[in-house]
Amino acid sequence: MKLALLTALLVAGLAQAQPVVLKFASFEPAQAPFTARVFTTWAEDVTNASNGTLKIEMFAGGTLGRNPLQQLKLIQDGVADIAWTVPGVTPGRFDDVEVVELPFLVNNSLEGSTVLTRMLVRNQLAGFAELKPMFLGNVPPVSMHGKFPIKTLADLKGKRFRVGSSLTGKVVEAMGATPVVIGAPQTAEAISKGVVDGTLAEWNFVATFKIDEVALHHMALPLGGTAVMVPMLKSRYDALPPAARAAIDQFSGEAFVKRFAAVADAQITAVPEAIEKRGGKNIIVRPDAATQETFKKAVEPVVSEWRKTKPRNEATYQAFIAELQQVRAGK
Repeated sequence: MKLALLTALLVAGLAQAQPVVLKFASFEPAQAPFTARVFTTWAEDVTNASNGTLKIEMFAGGTLGRNPLQQLKLIQDGVADIAWTVPGVTPGRFDDVEVVELPFLVNNSLEGSTVLTRMLVRNQLAGFAELKPMFLGNVPPVSMHGKFPIKTLADLKGKRFRVGSSLTGKVVEAMGATPVVIGAPQTAEAISKGVVDGTLAEWNFVATFKIDEVALHHMALPLGGTAVMVPMLKSRYDALPPAARAAIDQFSGEAFVKRFAAVADAQITAVPEAIEKRGGKNIIVRPDAATQETFKKAVEPVVSEWRKTKPRNEATYQAFIAELQQVRAGK
């Protein structure tokens, strides 16, 4: 009897000692900068800080689901517990975060991501009630990358550009081109086969998906950051042991923003410099102030329209601008 009781207690103790395993899905290749240098290191740090209560395992390269448009569904269906996803591919739910996609608004990932994170904490962003976002922010502003020379606004007329969201599509239309929604991993092939003539993308995207191998012409303009996030279901988070939740919290929010932005913003200069040093046929145009102003005027109607489209938008825009000024002032 005593032996049976001791055995039962031992088994119970071992069961309690087993860490909760969370599956982290990334549609990017394992070697991609964000997955390798941000998400994987974050998972390791959280695991190590959890006092043995948690183990986060990375599943990169679309192992749990390749479609970038379906990453949120992976956690909703229980296929993954955590996912690297883009809010903009779920129209009507995370519309507030579109503000960071407005052209000529943010200059990098750090400032935009910090603003979005602070607004999330203040409940100024809709759509997140069922989620626990460990990270909410933006990649650096997208630039233009095409198979054809890009020097002026007129060069874009009639061209087809791959976009990742409806708002970015409106930016493309305002510049005289036609937007086509295509998943990130399929972009290079679509350009190569002539399905599209180019893409709006930030430099990490260019490096990760080898866009520079098929699109040899680039123009560096801040045409809007793409909102991104790393969420899990709030119910899944709430069910974790206290030590596991504490470890996640320790490395989430603005701590995650700094980790992400350190890698993301380095790519703004590192990727184009690497392309130029390679000595190939790629041409990177860094437009002068007058050219930038021409593009800015062309897309101003997109900003004005967005501010008026929904009752919440103007308040969201003003809140974002106010916090952006604080961030740029070092506060």
